Amino acid sequence: MLLVTQPVEAGSVTKNGFVFPADTAIKVVVFRPDVHVGSLKVGGVDEPNADWTAAARKNIQAAMEASPEAQRAQMVFLGDYEGADGELVNQYRGLFEAAAGAMFQHEMLGDRLPTKLNPPGPAVPGKKPKKTYRLDWTLGPDAAKLKTVTGGDYALFFFTHDAYGDAGRKVAQVLMVGLFGAYVPAGIHIGYAALVDLSTGDIVWFNTDLAMGGDPREVDGAKKRVTQLLEGFPARGPAPATVAAAAPAAK
Repeated sequence: MLLVTQPVEAGSVTKNGFVFPADTAIKVVVFRPDVHVGSLKVGGVDEPNADWTAAARKNIQAAMEASPEAQRAQMVFLGDYEGADGELVNQYRGLFEAAAGAMFQHEMLGDRLPTKLNPPGPAVPGKKPKKTYRLDWTLGPDAAKLKTVTGGDYALFFFTHDAYGDAGRKVAQVLMVGLFGAYVPAGIHIGYAALVDLSTGDIVWFNTDLAMGGDPREVDGAKKRVTQLLEGFPARGPAPATVAAAAPAAK
């Protein structure tokens, strides 16, 4: 993370053919967002800051709940679970972060996997066939356990990681550019969001950026961050009825 030399293609991708059911009531549950905010030292050590993290988590939660996407999709925001249910949710949060990291590398950085290659289309004389890849990632069929716990049809996972460079790192950044022409990022600003079909465990929509904007410690910054995280979220028409929450409400 100290030196970034590879171009990044950020943005959202949707699984081929995925749309929300138009004539069926569905429930989209949103787990409490995983938020980390810290201070990035000159040597690259990311030191967590509990106060910054608490403020960012509160602001992001509020911005998510007020977002147009949440209103249109009638999202249900969940609180914390305890006991066995809590362990299950935490396991899938960790699994999501692992899958999101792999997806970022193979979907956004251009390190495409041959196993995700679509079959070639019809041959066109004089034109070289263009390779296309499918969004084909999953948390596994056991994700259906989350469906049982939450009563949701789909689950939305959020993860943001911010680390702001301290004074020493900012000085090092200037020196590295001046002496060696090397770019040292002033901080870390990463965000992931993914929509999971809980019947199959398949990730049907994914959005990420290695250079997220907005300071989530501030209300307006959190709104900007959420807007970026939800960019390209699948549209959905009005459902025939509102689905009641069957899980702990967000505090």
